[in-house]
Parts: sequence; C-alpha cells; structure tokens
Amino acid sequence: MVSKTKRVLAMILAGMMAAAALTGCTPTETTEGGRTAPTTEQSTSGDGESKAATGSAGEAVDVYSEEMTNNIKAKMKEEAAKTDGKITLTFWCAGDDLKFEKTRIEEFKKLYAGDGYEINIKARGAFGEGEAGSKILEAPKDGADVFNFADDQLSSLVESKAIAPVIDLFNNNVVANNSDETVAAYQIDGTPYAFPKPSDNGYFLYYDKRVYPNESDVANLDDMIKKAAENNKNVYFNIGNGWYNAAFYFAAGVTIKYENGKQTTTFDTVEGLNAVKAMCHIAENSGKGFVGTDGGSGDNTAVAKGFKDGSLAAAVIGTWEGPAIKEAIGEENVGAAKLPTALIGGEQKQLESFGGYKLIGVNQFTQYPVTCQALAYFLSNSDSQLARYQERGLIPTDINALKNEAVSADPARKAITDQQPFSHGQGSSVGGKYWATNVGGFGGEIVTKKGAISDDELKKSLKSIQTQIDT
Repeated sequence: MVSKTKRVLAMILAGMMAAAALTGCTPTETTEGGRTAPTTEQSTSGDGESKAATGSAGEAVDVYSEEMTNNIKAKMKEEAAKTDGKITLTFWCAGDDLKFEKTRIEEFKKLYAGDGYEINIKARGAFGEGEAGSKILEAPKDGADVFNFADDQLSSLVESKAIAPVIDLFNNNVVANNSDETVAAYQIDGTPYAFPKPSDNGYFLYYDKRVYPNESDVANLDDMIKKAAENNKNVYFNIGNGWYNAAFYFAAGVTIKYENGKQTTTFDTVEGLNAVKAMCHIAENSGKGFVGTDGGSGDNTAVAKGFKDGSLAAAVIGTWEGPAIKEAIGEENVGAAKLPTALIGGEQKQLESFGGYKLIGVNQFTQYPVTCQALAYFLSNSDSQLARYQERGLIPTDINALKNEAVSADPARKAITDQQPFSHGQGSSVGGKYWATNVGGFGGEIVTKKGAISDDELKKSLKSIQTQIDT
C-alpha cells in the first residue's frame, strides 16, 4: 500500500509538473474579440494519484511544513536555473494596496529563500482589480506574472487562455478553508483558476450611528435622506455609476445577465422605466439630503472626505472604505447594514447589489509557474487575509480568518451577510459590453437634472442603452 506521505508527494509533484508544463506549450494564434489568444495543451500525470488543476476537493496538506516548503524551494531552484539563478516576477495590485502587498511579499521571500537562487518581485500599483484583467488580455505575454482582479473578469481570462489553472497542492487547501460560494467564484466548469482574497467586491451601507441610532432608521432610503437633511448632512449613493445604480434596476426586476460570452438585459421595459423613475425621485433631493455623484473625485475620495468634514451621514460603498470612515467619525459611531429599500413602481422594494470577490491569478505565460502559484497562495492564505483586514479593513473569505474576534465583531461582516440574499455575482451578470454602455452616464444625467426628466426622455435613453447592448 502506498503511504499517505508518498501519495501527498505524488500529488504535489504531479501538480507542479503540470503547472511547469504550462509555459512549455506552443501557442496557436486564434482571434477572439480582436485579440490574439493562445491555445495550450496541459500535461497530465500518469501515476493515478492525482489530476492536476481540478476543482474537486482532495486532501489538504500543511503547505508550510518543513517538508512541503523544501519541496517548493526545490522547484523554485529548478525554475531559477533556466534564467541564470534568478527568479524575476512582476506583481500588479491596486495603488491603495501596494504598501501592504509589498510587506507580505517580503515575508514570502524570507520563507522561500534558498541556496542557489534569488527571488526578485517587482510590485506595481498601476493596475487595480478593475483594470488588471483587461490589461492582461491586451498582451498576456507582456502582463504581470501574478495579478489581482475582480471575479467578473474570470470568464474572459479563461476564454482567452491568459490565466493558469490552480494546481491541486494549493487548491485543495483553498477548498478546505473556504465556503462553497467562494470556491464557485474562482472556478469555471469545475476547474479552479484563481485564489480568493477578500469577499469585498460588492457594496452595502455605512452610516453614522449618531444620526441613525436605530437599525430601523436605515431601512428606507427616503426616510434616510429626510433625516440626513434635518441634520444638514447627505446620503451618498453614486447613481452616476453603472455599478452602483444597478441596485435600482435589479430591485425593479430588470434582468442583467452575462452567459456564454453574451450580455443580455431588459432595460427597455416597464421594469426599466420604474427603476429610472425611482432614481429620479431620489435625485430630486440632490444637495438636500442626497449626493448622487462623486463630483469627479472618485467614490473613495468623496466618501472619506464627506465623513471627515461632516457632510455625510451615510454612504453606499464597500469594505475598502471602512478604515477611513472609522478614522473620520470614530469606530464607535460606525454602523453598517444591507442596502435600504426604495420606492419603485409605487412600492418599497429592497435595493439589490453586485456582490463578489477579488481574486489573485497567475499568468499562463509566466516563466515561473510554481513560484507564482506559491506567491498567489501566500498572498491569499489565512494569515495574509487577516493581516489585510487589520490594515485595510477588507473582510476575509478564509474561514479561519473569519473566526478572529475583531472580524466577527465588525459590523461590515454582518452587512455583507445580510446583503448576500440580495446580491448578484458579477461574473454571471456583466461583461465588458455592459460597462461600455451609457448606463452610468445616464444615471449621472438624472442626478445633474435633479430627476426632472420626462417619461418619454427616460424611455428614449433606456432604448438607447438596450440597443448598445443588443448590437
């Protein structure tokens, strides 16, 4: 009988051989959306012990045990030997995360330092989760070796064969330490392609408990705006942004789907009209208890400034602004909740949202597949997620990190949980065509005109957006 240790080692070697083989494939040129995309063949193991890069949960192992660490170091040394003993990687992340990620990268380099090779990792904050996927697709071979991206970009990365599957050694641990919903977010047809980072690719409500002392005070958007105005403050909800104003469309019953590379919506319908009329109703309060655009400064800047100068009582935003809000008004005054209801089609309806994850991917064309996968796993493991929460306020996905007392007590965690039944995964909702439409600009027009737009004009704009998507 094969011992457990030998079975695990066979699994590791099979996975690593498959990962290493990815860069040895000869690309075949195919055209996808104007881009040149490679096609590859993955090698498979013949030992019967494991199949590399599968989504099935296998046996989790202690990746950081001395034995496993030495195995990974040995593979790193082999990779470095091909480039004069030096491993040189590029890592992309959001500018706000750069300082934190650099600190974790230094810890990674210490862990895997070894004789006979050198690890150099160039971290850049030029491309955040919203841009990285598209930038990789422009020229995969020239893109970062490891990069952060939002889960709605996964399908395009996989279709273009620009992202490498995750090897079993790491994926088995990720599966063991995350919920089924989290695991599903980084898989396509059962194959894992990324490492989950925080569960913050969505939005909910942050508010000042001094203005809204009871949870019932933040249940209804009209009531919130009225109370904010009474306190010479505003509620911030950027309906001039297609990511945020989707909350009204979803709540009204508009369908927004992205399946098999095709975007479908039902904007040009009664439901769509009800959604934009609801936005108009809210926009009537612009400057009188409501702020509906970022004024060109960006949501993060607008929200941080608004809470700091006392002009905001509440804001629809995500966990990334939690630390700034706590600093501005004091942690004891910060509340968080699911989105409120809004008056839509004559009824109070629960506002819905996009929800999802931020992920870490490995470039299919990297010269150092094992090193990259080890780095991506390290930056997404329990310790990194907890450290990221402590410094950046981002709620973890890892079940061990979620047990931390501070994470458990954070009101944002409950808000995310409460919003989840009313959230829509970006990967299954929107593709590039959605963002290319005027859905955001139209929302901005509604705010600028303070909702003074006729039904005929609203219908005309909805029809225009629908036509952009359909063609």
